[in-house]
Amino acid sequence: MNWREATQTDIPAICVTFARSFWEDPVVRWLFPDDDEFRDGKVMVDFLRRNVAHRATLVTPDVAAYAMWIPPGRPEVEIEPTSTEMPSPELMQKFIALRSAIDTHTPQEHHWYLQMVGTHPDWQRRGLASQLINEGLNWARRDGVAAYLETETIENVAYYRHLGFEVRSEWDVDAGGPHMWGMWHPVA
Repeated sequence: MNWREATQTDIPAICVTFARSFWEDPVVRWLFPDDDEFRDGKVMVDFLRRNVAHRATLVTPDVAAYAMWIPPGRPEVEIEPTSTEMPSPELMQKFIALRSAIDTHTPQEHHWYLQMVGTHPDWQRRGLASQLINEGLNWARRDGVAAYLETETIENVAYYRHLGFEVRSEWDVDAGGPHMWGMWHPVA
């Protein structure tokens, strides 16, 4: 399969693929329930820019699929925000609840973190995301560490199990948030 490292110039295309592939995602739509606000995915621009800055985001040549990996230790990457608009108090409360839940369940062992993966609906069920995930798992094997992710649907749990991940923990996010699973792929 052809894939490449994403660059900052890919962000608009990733926004479109993200919005289409995460339209019904329990976490993202809990954070951004307004269809008009979410439609083009631009609500995630700074988040996506920060992840791409890790230089571990893989995309298909047409950006129909992407996988955002974060290296072991989850180093911080600083970027200049594109917006100075502050989130609403309600959204801040949700972000804090989500961050707290994720921090509580993040494994202490060094690992590659699959932050997010998505495939445009017109291209789903063709193995694009699986190939991008497997490339990240190759990095984990190369580095002698495991891989970790969180997911929000039982269907995704089955999908990731097929790729060798196992449920390590599960929880409900405070502030009315969704149920989530933490999944671990051991060092192979």
